[in-house]
Parts: sequence; structure tokens; C-alpha cells
Amino acid sequence: GSRVDSEIIYWKVVPGDRTYESPITPHHADHHDKYLTFEYDAGGWNNVRMGMECLLVIAHATGRTLVVPPQQHLYLLGVNHQDKGDEKPHDEMGFEDFFDLDLLRSHQGLHIMHMEEFLAKEGVSGGLHGELPPHNSSEAWGAGLWHYLKKVSDVRPIWAGKYVAFPAQAGGDFEFSQAHIKTNETLQQRMKAFGGDRSPVFYDKTLQEAHHMHFPADPEYRLLQHHYAFAFFADHAMQSFYRRFVRDFMRYKDEIQCAGHRLVQAVREEARAVAPHFHGDYYALHIRRGDFQFKDVKISAQEIVDNLHYPNGTAMIPVGAMVYISTDDPDGLCKNCLVQRKPCNTYASPKPPGCPEDTSWKAFIKAGWKIRFLRDFERKGVLSDVNPNTIGMVESIVCSRATLFAGTYFSTFTGYIHRLRGYHGLGESTYYHHKKFLMNLQMKKSVGHGFSREWRAGWTDDAGELI
Repeated sequence: GSRVDSEIIYWKVVPGDRTYESPITPHHADHHDKYLTFEYDAGGWNNVRMGMECLLVIAHATGRTLVVPPQQHLYLLGVNHQDKGDEKPHDEMGFEDFFDLDLLRSHQGLHIMHMEEFLAKEGVSGGLHGELPPHNSSEAWGAGLWHYLKKVSDVRPIWAGKYVAFPAQAGGDFEFSQAHIKTNETLQQRMKAFGGDRSPVFYDKTLQEAHHMHFPADPEYRLLQHHYAFAFFADHAMQSFYRRFVRDFMRYKDEIQCAGHRLVQAVREEARAVAPHFHGDYYALHIRRGDFQFKDVKISAQEIVDNLHYPNGTAMIPVGAMVYISTDDPDGLCKNCLVQRKPCNTYASPKPPGCPEDTSWKAFIKAGWKIRFLRDFERKGVLSDVNPNTIGMVESIVCSRATLFAGTYFSTFTGYIHRLRGYHGLGESTYYHHKKFLMNLQMKKSVGHGFSREWRAGWTDDAGELI
């Protein structure tokens, strides 16, 4: 379609970024002889995305060609669909269904190829220790492919729960040395703030010389953390570059962004109709229920209303405002809610944490909010041509543009919305609806690790300015 100017656009064209090559490796001498392959994470989509962001940074920083796996069955993304160019309906999804390979390939410092191309070039030719792929085919798929890649890879880094420290350049200073760190007080302070109680893995010559690096999906290999809290760079300018790199190049493809644009427009139009005094402004909540394992943050609508107040007692969401609710329980029944693997409706009152006594959304209406759900806009045909497996990504865009957003702690979906809002300059008007975590996103600390939330370091530089 045609290009449009839209409020959802957060990515930027930064002079010099598109041609930037990592100084850690002599790129063009090594690019086509060193590879990074990976399996998709077995968790939900945002866990998959987090791992792929880390891998993208590793590939660019180390001059490796990133090998894109074939489509497969991804957890909770298995709705049968037929996109433009598909010969027939299917339920497999992959990297290209979410991200723009042409955009990534346009970056001078990054090289990407498909798995089929990699197997044709390196596998069936015997270039991977003489071991041939299953059936000697470049179209290997599934468990057989993963087993093969594990077997033939030179390095399978076990970096779960750690962070990787990259040097500022190759050559004589390639390896981080303890002596160098001890004599550089600024570097010590940066590493301490970045790593917390985690141990660093120093990216060294041995790792760089490996022909084929592979990341399986087994627990010990999972990269379930944010790229900006995983890859530490001795050069703080490189640290900022990779934050911009993910923001500007690892963004959802245009089909998803354009669907988000249409939905934001529809939500604002609805807000002007039902809450005219707010001039199209709307508020948003993400409320995760269902099989979410963190039961303490699965709370009732009344608790959310009670919790969403500033320290001075003022309500965060005013009476009469329109509130867009992104949830896996639009009917307000908690019908798939489990606690200790038992459905909530099998418990007698008083129910355990994670099973609200009142599962309905009536408290929101009683608070004077005009509530709307995704289905209210689907009925109007706003998203009629959208791949149903990408609806969650579209909803994250809508929540990212709300005047105020409150989400579910521990949810990586909520976390990504927080980062998108940070890109837009709205990071400080983002909250959690559980009272224990309500103001966590306003704390002074700017970087942390793990998956439970995102941090300002994702959209600011070391000086705290927006990237």
C-alpha cells in the first residue's frame, strides 16, 4: 500500500546507523564463513521475540550471518491462515511473518540467509564437519533439523542467566582481561550497574573463530532476557547503537504496523464518540488471565480500580474516559484460569489467589469508564484482512499510544508495550495494575535483567536521554 504519516511510527533514520559495522570483527573478510543458527524458543511469542533480539545483536556485533529457521508450529500462534503469496492455508509461522527481512538486509553491517540456503551451501556440501543434513536435503525441518544443527555446530553457548561482555575492537585488545578491567574504573562501574549479580561471559578469540554457533531451545540455552541487558559493550557508543538498531530494524513488518495504525484510528474515533470531552484520547489496560502462571497478579476488576491511584489519591483513569482492554478473557469469566492446575470454577469461596471472586468487568463500568475490547472493533471489520496470529502484535501497538497504560507484571506482552511506549516518549506514563508493582516503572534504577519487566535502558542511552 501507500506510505502514510502515522502516530504509531517510533523508528528513526539515524545518520550513519545503516552503514555501521561492528569494529569487533573484520566484517567482509569473515561474514560468509561464520554463522549463527538458532531454534525458536518454546514459550509464548514475546519470549520468542526477546531471544531473537538478543541473537540479532550477537550476529551483527560478531559479524556472523544470521540463519533464519523455517516456519514451524509456534506456541499459541497456530491459527490456520493464508497470507498473500501462500499457495494454501497453513498453521506454521516464522521469522518473516513478523519482521521485515528486506529491511534487515538493507543494513550494511548485517548479513542474513534462510536455513535452506545455509544447508545448501554448508550442509549438503559437507562443510559442517562432513556431516550431511537429514536425507541430504536442504529442506530439512523440525526435530531432525534441530538434532543435526546441535551435532554439527562448533559452539553452543550456555549463556542463560549471564551476560556477554564484548570488547571495543578486535586485534590485540580483542580479549577482555581482568587486568584491563581492574585499571579502568569507569568500565568497572558500568559492568557492575549492567550485570548486577550476574556473571559475565567474555567474548574472546576462541568464540570469534568458531565457524558455526548454534543456540538450541533447551532450558540451559534460553536467552530469556532483554537484548539491552544481555549484551554489554566496552564502548558505550556501541551500547547505544544496538539499542537503536533493534528499535529501527527489528520492528514489526509493515502489514502489522499498518493494521495497528488502523486500529488506533478506530479506537480514537470511538473515544471521540463515547467520551467527547477527552478529544480522542483513550486509556489502555492489559489484563492477563487464563493459564498465566503468576497467580498473584491475576486480580479482579475492582482491585484494579482500587489500585490505579497516584500517591496523592487521584485516580489514574478519570471518570468518563474510554478504556481499551487487551485481555485473553473478554467475557470476564476467567474460564481458562488455573491455579495449581485446577480450574478456578472448581474452587469454593474464598477462592485462592489467582481466582478472582468476581471475574466480571462490572467494576470498570461502575467506575465510570467506557470500556472497549478488540472484538468491538473486529465486528466493524477494522482488522478483516489481518493474519489472526498477529493480532497480539496489533494490540500492543494500540496500547502503546494510550494516554496512560497499566499492564500485568511478569507479562512479556505488557513489557514490550512498555518499551514501545518508551520509544514514543511515554515510558513514564506506564504502570502496573497490581498494588505491589504499581509504580515500579518510575523507580530510579534504569536497567535490570530477566523477563518480568522492561527498563529505561531499552530506550535511553547511558546518560538517560532518549536514543
